[in-house]
Amino acid sequence: MSAIAPTGPRAAGVHWDLSSIVADAPSARSLLDETVLAAEDFAERYRGQVPSMDGEALNRALAELADISNAIGRVGSYVGLRRSVDVNDDEARDLEAVVEQGGVRIGNALRFFELEWIALDDDVAARLLETPQVERDRHYLRSLRRYRPHTLAEPEERMLAERAPSAVSAWQNLFEQTVANVQAPFDDGSGERSHTVDELLAYVHDPRRELRIGALQTLYGALEPLTPVLAHCYDSLVSDRLVIDRLRGYEGPMDARHLDNELDPAAVEAMMTAIERRYGLAQRWFTRKAELLGLPKLHVADQYAPLDQGRTVPYEESRRTVEDAFRDFSPRIADVSGAFFVERRIDAEPRPGKRGGAFCASVAQDAEPFIMLNYTDRLRDVMTMAHELGHGMHFALAADRQTALSSHAPLALCEVPSTFAELIVFDRLLETEADARSRAALVRGELESSFATVFRQTMMARYEQDAYALRAGNQTLTPDRLSDLWITRNRQYYGDSVELPEGYRLGWSYIPHFINTRFYTYAYAFAHLASLVLFAEYRERGAAFVDPYMEFLSTGGAASPAEQLGVFGVDLTDPATWDRGLDEMERMLEIALAD
Repeated sequence: MSAIAPTGPRAAGVHWDLSSIVADAPSARSLLDETVLAAEDFAERYRGQVPSMDGEALNRALAELADISNAIGRVGSYVGLRRSVDVNDDEARDLEAVVEQGGVRIGNALRFFELEWIALDDDVAARLLETPQVERDRHYLRSLRRYRPHTLAEPEERMLAERAPSAVSAWQNLFEQTVANVQAPFDDGSGERSHTVDELLAYVHDPRRELRIGALQTLYGALEPLTPVLAHCYDSLVSDRLVIDRLRGYEGPMDARHLDNELDPAAVEAMMTAIERRYGLAQRWFTRKAELLGLPKLHVADQYAPLDQGRTVPYEESRRTVEDAFRDFSPRIADVSGAFFVERRIDAEPRPGKRGGAFCASVAQDAEPFIMLNYTDRLRDVMTMAHELGHGMHFALAADRQTALSSHAPLALCEVPSTFAELIVFDRLLETEADARSRAALVRGELESSFATVFRQTMMARYEQDAYALRAGNQTLTPDRLSDLWITRNRQYYGDSVELPEGYRLGWSYIPHFINTRFYTYAYAFAHLASLVLFAEYRERGAAFVDPYMEFLSTGGAASPAEQLGVFGVDLTDPATWDRGLDEMERMLEIALAD
């Protein structure tokens, strides 16, 4: 492990080196061209051959698909990572357009393979699945066949793919452009200037209450005249999705998402019901937070108000803290996380033109993952670093064991290792943090993050259910109807503990998940609670838990969530499972209430 190089405030100079993915933009274009040709050559050689394949031939085809997948991952990740740290990078923007076009060609060329595999008779597919040559991709192949009842013939599938830019993407782009072009005048104390939606939302973390409330009022005022357009985008997409669901034979609007997440609908419903029964946990905290802020009642603009952000934590200290906590759990994950720093696979310095937030990009099965942070020396940034390194260790260990087709876990599992890594560091800081203010800030921050991830994301999934049910009943999704659905679900969550102003009725209008990926949000609640259940298991079992957990990280997408979590005795259909995770949240709440 190399020494930690000085970085100065706010991770100054901590930029990544993308040359291990591809050397430069011309190299990326060249790799893309080669990959398009490889995909088209694959189609020429294998189209119509799947029904007559034996295990060896199927394995050879899968290996070629894996190579193509890896190349796509490298090119797409390279351009995406460049764009994430410089949105004004013209060369990357041009390359992004080329990659999108190449991706369509590759997708069209390869679509036949999945369709031919899905179309095989069950007995033929079963014999192939039992051949030893396809063992490493067995779950991948078996998972594809889950879509068999909902897959159309290749000409119809191609037609649906070709119509997507006008029937789907056009509405998504209109929504995105409408929200992105909001420029609302607002004075934050330094003079009035135009603010975007994200800039206005950022003020909910400001210590000045009048600024928090004023920013939200400004946001809702700017959104209100746009809601007819935003509602029409959502109405058009929901209507279209319901039609496609009927064509594909789905019984309900969540079915496709459940298949993607490899989750039993009964398990999802058991989880959401268990979560809703415990909304009172959040309401107890909101009531206490109002007292701490000296308020008779919390305003919705106050729910993320900083009570005390604690001490500053330089980037180098954060790295040491995270690596020490990981090493105590397992030297292996400490080594994996340490490589991110040594190999310059982290970009952490905030700077103009860089996108906000944080993420970990898996890149490809034959390449190492990369992490983007915006490190600002806050205690909360330590937890974000741990979270993204948790993703990184999952991607890296799964890539070591699995193929390119089987290494990626479904969304519902992807957030488990990241949240678990965060909990490892959180628990260590609770034990070692000497500053009482920082300890309280840490607990409160983790608690509010849990509420936002578990309770609020579940509330949003219920809102989506309401919207789809309304549209299925031939009622257009107008701004007023969407606002009624939104405020009803929010009142169930917040109860009497939080004041919801009139403008908050428009809270549905700018959330991209509803537009881009329906029922996306419940997977976050699933993963967060599952990670809390696993952490409770770790506290009980200690060192005996570590080896099975390392095996879990290495499994990636080679088994379903139920199979992977079942190793730890977790029954996803049992409400008691979710209550155990919610009990962990209550444990945090009791600590926060005692501080």
